[in-house]
Amino acid sequence: MQVRVIGSNMDIGQSLTSYVEENLSKSVKKYFEKAVNAEAHFVKDGNLFRVVLTVNEGVKGGIVVKSDAEAGDVYGCFNEASEKAVKQLRRYKNKIKNYRRHGGGLKSVEPNYKALDAMKYVLPPVAYNVFEEMENEEVDEKLDESLKVITEKTTEVEELSVSEAVMKMDLANLPALVFTNKQNKRLNVIYYRKDGNISWIDPRV
Repeated sequence: MQVRVIGSNMDIGQSLTSYVEENLSKSVKKYFEKAVNAEAHFVKDGNLFRVVLTVNEGVKGGIVVKSDAEAGDVYGCFNEASEKAVKQLRRYKNKIKNYRRHGGGLKSVEPNYKALDAMKYVLPPVAYNVFEEMENEEVDEKLDESLKVITEKTTEVEELSVSEAVMKMDLANLPALVFTNKQNKRLNVIYYRKDGNISWIDPRV
């Protein structure tokens, strides 16, 4: 597995690089045999270190695992994020095998025409007063004008079972996921609620 270690506002020494490469390769491969690429992005902010770990199969539509952590010690920070990733992989080890066995993660070799092409946009956060909005009809227009796209990129809406969608959302550390339900072929959405549970939206069209 190829491991890339990068840093922002800090120098990445050989000692940390070797530690990350050795530990990620050992811990991840135990539960995610097909992983080929991994990245550890460290950021130093004052006295705190933050790291985002990303591990993937290197194929379009494959499994992606993401985790992050923050700590006052750079090694402790990495260890915490690594433990999160391993915990996620351990929970889904058998499901990952089944997903790949039934064609998941092989789109670059055998195209899956069931996936829908889509665009993903990143918008800035917007703060507005709900009471002002109720009293002023012009607020909606101002709000629309302020929504400038920061970044955009192509993506795919995959055809998944609900359990596969939950697995991919959890492994990739996403707050929500849009997918085509394998059973009824409708666009569905799952997302994490504030109480820790998962909401599943299945439109009755």
